Amino acid sequence: MGVPFIQLPLLPLVLLKYAMRADIIQLEFPLFAPLIPFLKILRKPIILDEHGVEVYHVKEISLAMEKRLNKVQYLKTLLLEWFAIAVSSLVFTCSDHDARMLTEKYTIANNKLVIIPNGVDDDFFETANSHRYDKPTIIFVGNFDHAPNVYATKIILNDIAHATYKRNDNLDFVLVGRNPPRGLVKNRTQNCVKVFGNVKDVRPYLAGADIAIAPIYHGSGTRIKILEYMALGKPVISTSKGVEGLEVENEKHVLLRDDPTEFAEAIIELLSNKKLAITMGKNGQKLVKEKYRWKDIVTLAIKSYNQLVTP
Repeated sequence: MGVPFIQLPLLPLVLLKYAMRADIIQLEFPLFAPLIPFLKILRKPIILDEHGVEVYHVKEISLAMEKRLNKVQYLKTLLLEWFAIAVSSLVFTCSDHDARMLTEKYTIANNKLVIIPNGVDDDFFETANSHRYDKPTIIFVGNFDHAPNVYATKIILNDIAHATYKRNDNLDFVLVGRNPPRGLVKNRTQNCVKVFGNVKDVRPYLAGADIAIAPIYHGSGTRIKILEYMALGKPVISTSKGVEGLEVENEKHVLLRDDPTEFAEAIIELLSNKKLAITMGKNGQKLVKEKYRWKDIVTLAIKSYNQLVTP
């Protein structure tokens, strides 16, 4: 049974007429909680889709931007998130980890929380035409409008790349993502760092790379980039924060290294140990196929939708 619903990442009041036709209303962020009193008039189930824990996300963004926390913004987010959770029929969260954090921060009944993981489309498992690089290549993919990705790139350029080149200078680092800041690569490693901004498809760049990395130190929710890396069979090196909420095992699906020097050593290890790199890539791809395919995940959401509208 398919359930008609309207997913509302942005809901100006002019769209209330569309909400009137829906059986379920889904809000993508708690910041839209002020609209809920208007929606409640319609007497329809409301789902809050939490992509992370928003109140922690505000803190993490401040850390990534290396700025002091805006306490007004923090309190505003706290109140909006609390209100949105309190009045929603269901709360979608993307991992067990986020579910625990939400219940620690707010009072939420267990039957109100539904875990809907992030995932990847099946086309990520298809063979992609590999971009040809001149040297062994280490790739990082990220939207550079997102502060945690900018911070990660600084760590790559200033620490990880520098430490790696001390051991092996016959390699390149590649940054792929939307809107990379021009000044980001103007440093001592600029001749060995390539930037591909605003590409239509990241798969060829990923497919041609030898190792995919995620030195993420800030953020909330789960990182889809990790799933995309593994879906293409790439060996992955990440920080603990980068794989937060994902069911990965260190040394099996990924190598976890929080210290930049140890991160660089892991890059050297994977480049020199092809057997380990191939095995990790296969393990990661198998995990994504088993647990993180959108076509399977969507059935979890549909089940929840059906339960809300079934008399």
